[in-house]
Amino acid sequence: MNNICIRIITFICVLVTLSGTAQASGPVFAATVSYHADNGPWSVYAADLDGDGDYDLATANRWSDNISILLNNGNGTFATAVNYAAGDFPYCLYATDLDGDSDYDLAVANHYSDNVSILLNNGDGNFATAVNYVAAAEPISVYAADLDGDSDYDLAVANWGSDNVSILLNNGNGTFVTAAVNYGAGTRPWSVHAADLDGDSDFDLAVANSGSNSVSILLNNGDGTFSAMVNYGVGSCPRSVCAVDLDGDSDHDLIVANGTSENVSILRNNGDGTFSAAVNYGAGDVPLSVCAADLDDDSDFDLAVANQVSDNVSIMLNNSDGTFGAPVNYGAGRGPQSVFTADLDGDSDFDLAVAIAYSHSVAILLNMGAVTTCCNGDGIRGNIDYMIGPGGSEIGVADLTYLVTYLFQSGPVPPCPEEADVDGSGGINIADLTYLVVYLFQDGPAPLLCP
Repeated sequence: MNNICIRIITFICVLVTLSGTAQASGPVFAATVSYHADNGPWSVYAADLDGDGDYDLATANRWSDNISILLNNGNGTFATAVNYAAGDFPYCLYATDLDGDSDYDLAVANHYSDNVSILLNNGDGNFATAVNYVAAAEPISVYAADLDGDSDYDLAVANWGSDNVSILLNNGNGTFVTAAVNYGAGTRPWSVHAADLDGDSDFDLAVANSGSNSVSILLNNGDGTFSAMVNYGVGSCPRSVCAVDLDGDSDHDLIVANGTSENVSILRNNGDGTFSAAVNYGAGDVPLSVCAADLDDDSDFDLAVANQVSDNVSIMLNNSDGTFGAPVNYGAGRGPQSVFTADLDGDSDFDLAVAIAYSHSVAILLNMGAVTTCCNGDGIRGNIDYMIGPGGSEIGVADLTYLVTYLFQSGPVPPCPEEADVDGSGGINIADLTYLVVYLFQDGPAPLLCP
């Protein structure tokens, strides 16, 4: 028995040392379900395109020069895609009400035809023939916002081939000024996002520059014209940028997915449209797209990152202060290019839609919430695998790590304390750790039955 006690104490000491890396429980995503789009979907967007109160999908398909519309059946499954012609090599799309008739229209950036296609919604999820507007050389990203303060949606377009951003002002009816106005950005701009960055109630621009490893900030003068760019360093080959309030101080911070440094940069807003130095968090292999949403229902913004080469999506939970936990990865398919978050199945949480270029499909990962099975009929009090993730009823080292983190590292409370109390004493303490170690390594008694 003395040898057993020594092994238990040694094992617990090791766990205490390692437990700083343990993760709190978070959302769990169901296995991928894929729906066919057309050839090479490179961008995906979710919006209620047919006016029936659920989120449908639109994809920009580079290799078939069109966009696919996949209507939601109301439960997170989708009808067969319907395709509409766009320009040459459509790379990115955005959905919003461009013509003021309260439905979602589409703007599509066409990389090789140097223009943006506008497809107006007929009101039922069917779309009119594309009308094209010239941007600059090789547009690769488009974002819609009221840039000039006249209550309609204008367009900002990042042009990869001309190192600038084009502004196309809306005439109020879904048509746009003929001549774009261009503003310099960094080298090889890949992504553009509009948000009120300096707190003056107009939309400024953030541009991720893949060739200069920077983000350009272009502040709005209040009328849809922009000041000269100010650049901030990020990781290597940034491919996606978005702006949300990550740290709860009511301004917009920046998130950037860096393709070749395999990380995500967080740049906190100083409150005036200037930003602190980037803090980087590891993601998967070649992250191309990042989207922010409250994935775990704790009222802060978490991150979903599409990783092209590792064929997965990384979920990074916010610690509620703009710092992030280690990524949890979910397989998505071969070569995910773009990720978008929306409540696809109507259960009030955020699911994932991922554009998978090489399989010509959209992958859907439904959010199952925090999966717990407190004394759920399996009869075993100690079925505590859910503490760190879903699946199975095997008790292992991960469960010990979780309990050590809780007891000695101020870790999260077990979601189902009655199951974590494996010795049935009425509380969770070091005796439960001893009980589990003896069970796992000394062929001791199994955890007690649930009450």
